[in-house]
Amino acid sequence: MNPSAPEPSTLGARIGLCGVLAAYAVILIILIGAVPGGSDNSGYFNEARLLSHGTIHAPMRTLGAVPAREMPYLYTPLGMKPARGRDGVLVPTYPPGLPLLMVPAARAIGWEHAGDLVLILHSLAGIALAYALGRSVRLSGIWSLVGAMILAASPLYLFNSLQALSDVPATVWATASVVAALRSREKPVWALVSGLCFAVGFLVRPSNALVALPVLVAVGISPVRLGLLALGSLPGVAAWMAVNTIAYGLPLESGYGEIGVEFHKALVWPTLHYYARWLPLLLSPVILISPAVLAFARARPRIVALLALWPLAFLAFYCPYRWTHEQWWFLRFVLPAAPAMIVGGLLAVSLWLEGLKERYTVPWSGILPALVLFAAVAVEASQRGPLRETRWVGHGEMKYGRVATWLTSHLPKDAVIVASQSSGALFYYTDFTILRHDEMTPEISERVRASAKATGRSLYAVLWPFEIEALKRIKGEWTKVGTIDDVTVWGLEPSGPAKAAP
Repeated sequence: MNPSAPEPSTLGARIGLCGVLAAYAVILIILIGAVPGGSDNSGYFNEARLLSHGTIHAPMRTLGAVPAREMPYLYTPLGMKPARGRDGVLVPTYPPGLPLLMVPAARAIGWEHAGDLVLILHSLAGIALAYALGRSVRLSGIWSLVGAMILAASPLYLFNSLQALSDVPATVWATASVVAALRSREKPVWALVSGLCFAVGFLVRPSNALVALPVLVAVGISPVRLGLLALGSLPGVAAWMAVNTIAYGLPLESGYGEIGVEFHKALVWPTLHYYARWLPLLLSPVILISPAVLAFARARPRIVALLALWPLAFLAFYCPYRWTHEQWWFLRFVLPAAPAMIVGGLLAVSLWLEGLKERYTVPWSGILPALVLFAAVAVEASQRGPLRETRWVGHGEMKYGRVATWLTSHLPKDAVIVASQSSGALFYYTDFTILRHDEMTPEISERVRASAKATGRSLYAVLWPFEIEALKRIKGEWTKVGTIDDVTVWGLEPSGPAKAAP
């Protein structure tokens, strides 16, 4: 028998993992819509397109009656912000990591499916890395496969795999950095790989710096490994600072501005309650067992410390954050800790079972992984609300492109569009001048209307159902000229109705 060949159970787990990845890829291809949409989605795409042209700045599309220096946010689509000290210039809001990953994908297959490719590859990699994490902490192949399948079945993971958001990529690079760090104990060069993965994760989302705690535990006190880790990490941090300096004027300034105002200690208890309510449903009750791994700290101190610090860092950091407990999908911020919570819970169960088998005959031990998997997936699959929203989120993002296509084919090229929810996507898809209705005062509205009339430019509004009240901000007779799904297009006289599609 070949001594390097995997055990039959491990080989079976690997085959099972390949089957899971193939099935998941089919689901992703059917449901995905990683395209320019709302604030985050369009923001990443607008930034990616700028980076593909070697810049981080974009000119505002303005009206002469309202100069950009007077009302810069009037011309600022969602996902972008006015550049400091430069009138009429926009910069992205979000970190550059995900946009940088989109650029080569766009050059390979075009912009239409660049986001789909990046998200699909990351989603599949995240599942495979959950398996690798289990094996790295000495879980059996079968238990590691259970962990990968629990992550794959999570509505939270799937929801964020179907749209152009950074949460799944952040999870992937965090997990990769820890897995590589664990392997560096055998081959120090893996510490360099860990540092590179950490750097990419940091560029994708700077709060991924929190994964430094488990990475350092995994690497250990070794000048060689720590040096390689730093060598891999520092270029990413330097690139982040360079982009910040070019875009925002300072190396430590981000597009989020004063992010500290979003954190409030009064939110800690409501968020803890939200964690307790939703995380076991979205990531399975296995995570409730995760703290039990602390009971095995004496036997496996490094592994237990790693699996404890990793989720603790992310859960604690986002506990006072304003948005974490707003909706179930905002728990995406702690998604980078999900592999650690799932694997930690399974490791506790596995070690408990090993101890039990040393004392007693346990005839049902062979089917326990299947029972755990069935129970975990059953809980995740029972979340009808999240699963219903997950099913349609990708196709829902495609609505923004359909709206842009309709506008391009029906409206004059020099039309002025009043919008907010669609502003980022329209900035990406079209060349129209976009005005943010949530930035319009009665006085500004009157000047916009007068300017459009004086220059012969037609004024339209693109509104989602919750934005209809915005029509009251601009006086005049608005006429509905088109409907795309539940998005309505309105024309302000003398614009008149939209022309028929060619």
